[in-house]
Amino acid sequence: MGEEEVNAPLAIVEVLDRDGQVRHAQRVPSWPLSIGRALDNELSLGDPYLAPHHCVIELDANGLGLRVLDSANGVQIAGARHLRAGEREALADGEHAVEISAGRTRLRLRRPGDALAPELPLAASATLLRRGAPVLAAGAGLALALAFETWLASDPDVFLRTLGTTALTTVMGAAVWIGLWALLSKLFTRQTHAGWHLRVFLFSSLAWMVVGALPGVIAFALSWPWVSDFGFIAGYAIGAAALYYHLLGVEPSRPRLMRGVAVTAFVLGTALTLWKQEQRNERLGAELYLSSFQPPALRLARPVPADRFAAELAALQPLLDKKAKEENATENGASDDE
Repeated sequence: MGEEEVNAPLAIVEVLDRDGQVRHAQRVPSWPLSIGRALDNELSLGDPYLAPHHCVIELDANGLGLRVLDSANGVQIAGARHLRAGEREALADGEHAVEISAGRTRLRLRRPGDALAPELPLAASATLLRRGAPVLAAGAGLALALAFETWLASDPDVFLRTLGTTALTTVMGAAVWIGLWALLSKLFTRQTHAGWHLRVFLFSSLAWMVVGALPGVIAFALSWPWVSDFGFIAGYAIGAAALYYHLLGVEPSRPRLMRGVAVTAFVLGTALTLWKQEQRNERLGAELYLSSFQPPALRLARPVPADRFAAELAALQPLLDKKAKEENATENGASDDE
């Protein structure tokens, strides 16, 4: 047995920052390894949410395990199992390092058998085309979609002027949006992640425009008005996904919490919109009819016979009469008050 093998540590316990960067690494020459605020621990930490002797990683007949000592806050392992005082969890050899949360401190236990993630390339070592191709493609797609939408909505005489205004507004809005998210990332992770936020903005904006146009086309082609009525839900889903990925650039170490925030925003936004439409229109759908007609070539549904169409219209007569009486009663009441 060589000198290197004798001096090789049994494990390394890393103290992580909130962004997952290693702040301190503690070599473990032998077991047990005690963790806490007291100075007689092998790993002494200044976290006020730790007990003087918080937990210990020990080796016994059952193998390596973590045991919680006299602690009120306990220990969380791998973001899932929460151990209370006196409980023990086996730390079986696996393919990945084990993350441990004790108090407000994040620890990572690395052992010789744990697999290492591949080396990340530096920005300079990757080709510019490979890194920038998806961003350029998304940017070009968004620009073409905005140009096409502007062309449909404007007169030919003012198309170029309207397009310039739209392009300038979009670029300025994107710069402010990405800059704010980059500032938040800088505050929390010490890195701007501007490229990440730019990609999220481009892909989510392009997806938003697609899901904004598709419901009307599908509703017209198949005579499914409900697709157009509730098409806004798909837009909210895109917005929630964009919010989740933006938040990952700000707080990458808590994906479950960020996912919960995005899902909550989606549910609340959808519920409030449905409630508002019910209060305003007495229906959950967003539109009473298609706001725009699509090219006839896209029509796939069979035409409705005239007698069937008239019969379906006749079924609306009682509802219309009821609405008319309610409006007349309201107007008469207002006149009496006057």
